[in-house]
Amino acid sequence: MQDAMRRLDALTQQLIEADQSGAGMEPIAVARELGVIRQLLAQAPAVIPATGGQQHFRCESCGTITHGAAAPARCTTCGGRTFFSADLEQPAVESAGG
Repeated sequence: MQDAMRRLDALTQQLIEADQSGAGMEPIAVARELGVIRQLLAQAPAVIPATGGQQHFRCESCGTITHGAAAPARCTTCGGRTFFSADLEQPAVESAGG
């Protein structure tokens, strides 16, 4: 997620500089970078894992999140077939005693 946000910030800065300088940017280069950012965001974890071993899977096409032991064969919303794990890694919790 951090890489996606860094890239989005950099692209925004490039667009501002191109606008202010009149230099312009190649639309295909902007589209390509936005595609990379979209892919990074789609792969970014978004959900705390459920108890009992169930995982969360995000559809690459529409973003629907489903849960289960494994990714479904097809998305129930759009029929997509590609999923990413959407579970966040839980940080270690320190005990109050030290």
